[in-house]
Amino acid sequence: MDKIKILLAHPRHNTVGAHSSYVPINIGYIAAYLKKEVSEIDIEFKLEVDPKETFEALENWKPDVVGISNYVWNASLSYVICEYAKKLNHKSLVILGGPEFPAGTGSRRIENTSRDATYDKSLNYLIERPAVDYFAYADGEVAFIELVRKFIENKFSVKSMRDKNEPIKGCASLSADGKKLLVGEYIPRIGMEGSIKAEGRDVVPSPYLNGMLDKFLDGKFTPVFETSRGCPFLCTFCDQGLDETKITAFSTLRCADEIRYVGERVSKIKDGIHTIGIFDSNWGIYQKDVELADHIAKIMEKYDWPQYIYCSTPKSKRENLLLINDKLKNRVGVGLPMQSMADNVLKKIKRKNLDTIKQLNHIRAIQKRGKTAVTELIVPLPGETEQSYFEGLKFLMDNGVMTATYTLMQLCGAELGRDEAIKKFDMKSKYRILPRQFGEYKGKKVFEIEQVCISTNTMNLESYLRCRNHSFIVKMLSQQIFNPVQKLAEKFGINWYDLTRDVADAIQKDNSKGKFKEVFEGFCNESETELFDSVKGAVDFYSKPKNYKALVDGDIGENLLEKYVGKAIFAYDDILTIIFGVIRNKLSASNQSDAYSIISSAEKWLKNLYMMDEIFDEEEGKQTYDQYELKIDFDFPNWLSQSHMPFEKFKNKCTYKVDYDVEKIKYCRDFTKNYLDTNYDKMRAIARFVRERMTGNANIFEKQFQKIS
Repeated sequence: MDKIKILLAHPRHNTVGAHSSYVPINIGYIAAYLKKEVSEIDIEFKLEVDPKETFEALENWKPDVVGISNYVWNASLSYVICEYAKKLNHKSLVILGGPEFPAGTGSRRIENTSRDATYDKSLNYLIERPAVDYFAYADGEVAFIELVRKFIENKFSVKSMRDKNEPIKGCASLSADGKKLLVGEYIPRIGMEGSIKAEGRDVVPSPYLNGMLDKFLDGKFTPVFETSRGCPFLCTFCDQGLDETKITAFSTLRCADEIRYVGERVSKIKDGIHTIGIFDSNWGIYQKDVELADHIAKIMEKYDWPQYIYCSTPKSKRENLLLINDKLKNRVGVGLPMQSMADNVLKKIKRKNLDTIKQLNHIRAIQKRGKTAVTELIVPLPGETEQSYFEGLKFLMDNGVMTATYTLMQLCGAELGRDEAIKKFDMKSKYRILPRQFGEYKGKKVFEIEQVCISTNTMNLESYLRCRNHSFIVKMLSQQIFNPVQKLAEKFGINWYDLTRDVADAIQKDNSKGKFKEVFEGFCNESETELFDSVKGAVDFYSKPKNYKALVDGDIGENLLEKYVGKAIFAYDDILTIIFGVIRNKLSASNQSDAYSIISSAEKWLKNLYMMDEIFDEEEGKQTYDQYELKIDFDFPNWLSQSHMPFEKFKNKCTYKVDYDVEKIKYCRDFTKNYLDTNYDKMRAIARFVRERMTGNANIFEKQFQKIS
């Protein structure tokens, strides 16, 4: 029996820490299905995610076939690997696959006969990437089998395959003369002959259960699972919006066995990742998802694992998700992906199935369970105006929904990334680097650049920037450390959304100054300077030695919202000064007695609450943590624990003894050092640690307080 070596890689940049630590289940499926279906030949596999290990496999293992996953976050790196594979062995079969490929109008199907803009883009894409023999544009499992079988039939000769000018199912390639685009027949998704209940995807063996992914179950990777594939919705901003709408699924028992298999191994790792991801487009939309939750609940009971489940929650049938969350001890991440609150916008992006009132009812049901409802907005979407964006944001905030705003990415496989949509909505684009998605490989600097929309025919650049700048204020004030301020504002009848707008106005006044003013201006300036007119412009800029070093150091090229929220934490006192100034101005016309005394006590308490300077500014080994007394006229900390009670019950002078928790300080410092091991400089390590801990467990930064009078 002949033998063939196949290298499958889902490469991830890790120059300054891995972008993602997910188990590469996508290439696992391809390997498992190929091994099952191509039994006439002995196949040896290597599955890799680390770029260094991938290059070493090419050099030392010398595979016959190289298959690389191609996404927006690794597209450039993927092609560098393809080039290197061809350089080492020009006879090897090199395959790219994934959503980052121009597809046919209205669907992923590409027509050989349609010489339109899409045809030309697909043709040029391959002409510009001569190291790629074939691109698997449809689901990879079947396309890969077709390619490997053709490779075997042609006695391991890529030249022989290409010389026949024969289109291969699910794949795109160039003709032998390199002048024409050859597109094979579109491959229906595995299991599409039946319904969701047919569980047709079970024909693909589990790469978990057959041991193919065991090397990634080391506690460093987040295990991910796919219970179904496909999405019934056609959202124009998503790269699945052009896909086949029919859903195919794995059986519930198969999925439960996979999760149990992983849990038996990963749950025993003391310091391992105890989160899992379910990568369905809408987990919770089907009854089978509820049934799977029953199985996961039993696994949780046995292993106390997983601690958290990350998933994309459904756009409909929210009641299923509530039921699932109840079964799974409230450990499921609950997201409400609205993208916009304007009906006309939802219609334009093909999300007219969303009902705002139903979503609000679902939000309230989530809140009753003690969970924070989180949603996402995208700007600038077609039809969205600055006014409609802020009206939608206010609606969400008034209903207690934590909101994150993202810039519209114009994905290669999404409808809003196509020429037709760009022309229709007069979309203007810029280019920016994806955070931490860069590196130097084989002497070549590589950067992942994304295309983003910065204006439409209903929102100009200035409006977009105002929306984005305010989104930073909202994200910053949604951190746990500002919860006490929000409670206080609400008690005084101050609308939280209005307060964020007033805080933004106060910061931008010419006469305002301070640490946070500098942070805010830094965010606003970098939101513009990170944008380039072309991919080449971005690459040329970051390739310069000075700028590349700045990338590595984290001075530029970071996720700006996360970066500047981290910086803002260190301007906490200054932010409180601004916020309480706004509150005082809002109460100046009120008749609430002792309001200023209450506010002053709250401000004094909060400015003495956290040990940030003591943890991170003091030189280790030379600290002196002296006790001191804090006198306030209103017992603010006691009121916080009973904020439903009237102010009058807490209007008394009191004194607290303040001390430092040295063990907490040591814990924070030691934990921060962990980030330094991933190529983070000290400031970035501190900012990341603080940002993550402040969100969910801010009390670890608190001083110790004892009421003495």
